[in-house]
Amino acid sequence: MLLMYEEGKVRIVSYKGSFLNPVARASREISIALAKSIYKGGKVLDATAATGIRGMEYAAELGAEVTMLEINSTAYKDLRRNLLYNAKAHRLGKGRAKAMNVSFQEFANTTSERFEIIDIDPFGSAAPYIFDSMKIASDSSYLFVTATDAAVLCGAHRKACMKLYDAVPMHNEFCHEAGIRILLGYIARTAAQFNYGIVPVLSLYYAHYMRVFVRLEHGAKAALDSLASLGYAYYCEKCGNRNHEKSEFAREERCDLCGAKMTIAGRMWLGSITDKRTISSALEHMEGASKEARGLMNRIAEELDVPFYYSVPELTKKLGMGSISISALIEALRKIGRVSKTHFDYSSIRTDVPYKDIILQAKRLGRERKRERKK
Repeated sequence: MLLMYEEGKVRIVSYKGSFLNPVARASREISIALAKSIYKGGKVLDATAATGIRGMEYAAELGAEVTMLEINSTAYKDLRRNLLYNAKAHRLGKGRAKAMNVSFQEFANTTSERFEIIDIDPFGSAAPYIFDSMKIASDSSYLFVTATDAAVLCGAHRKACMKLYDAVPMHNEFCHEAGIRILLGYIARTAAQFNYGIVPVLSLYYAHYMRVFVRLEHGAKAALDSLASLGYAYYCEKCGNRNHEKSEFAREERCDLCGAKMTIAGRMWLGSITDKRTISSALEHMEGASKEARGLMNRIAEELDVPFYYSVPELTKKLGMGSISISALIEALRKIGRVSKTHFDYSSIRTDVPYKDIILQAKRLGRERKRERKK
């Protein structure tokens, strides 16, 4: 079955042997906008090209020299057809692109090239790609990394997460954020082996996958500073309380609100997961992007950058009370501290207000709602 598809300046045909996900359009538009905001003229690598739509968009939009890798021989033929068509149709502008039928691992271990942007968007875990990506990076290179194994990172497959990411996951209402932090932690630990520190500039959860955008900074101090941002998250399954600590080792902890033993997850990244300046710059390059992509980026731009978000329905469930207005809770918490909605879950909030105060405000709103119903 043939599928003709056009996105941005690029037109591709998805043949029987290649994979195209139109739903990921917003992710690609965000990637292009962010690349435009940070690009300084270096080479770009699309490590998992498939039809080549992402790699060719980098060439067309950045005017970059792009290398696209595809290990599947049937998909590679489709990639070559798409590349030849777009080149002949002058859709790549000043950009140049080449396709190679080779695995990422083989390429990274045989090339002498270094890349400014390395885009890794595999089916499943990105973990097998991270070590070799460091071999073709340099100071100030960027990794754009997708993980489609959200079930693993979110704790549905605990042992798989421990095996792939060397971390214990969380399987609760904020597992998607914990999963992104586990992914970032894995990248930080791997980067440190090559004397790189990491600076996450954008992290997002969208359409059941996770994607992080990370700048590498070379040097022993940068590597050690990144490792110092790793630690553990603690969660009380009884009352919903949570905290976190940057530390090399986990410790047994009991909830300071109800006394129950807390579950432990990590090691994970506990530093910043976004850079507001970079996001603001990327938004300036999204004038032609879809409403969905712009909406997602605007929500991230307005979101607090503190661990971890709170699910309001889960909060009221644990308190044994009826539902309350999320907007009313946000308004109440704004009088105490900082608060925002989160792109991870539209029924959740992110705040630096202590959990005991969140509970007090939620209970107050619950009582007010009861009184209103009795009128």
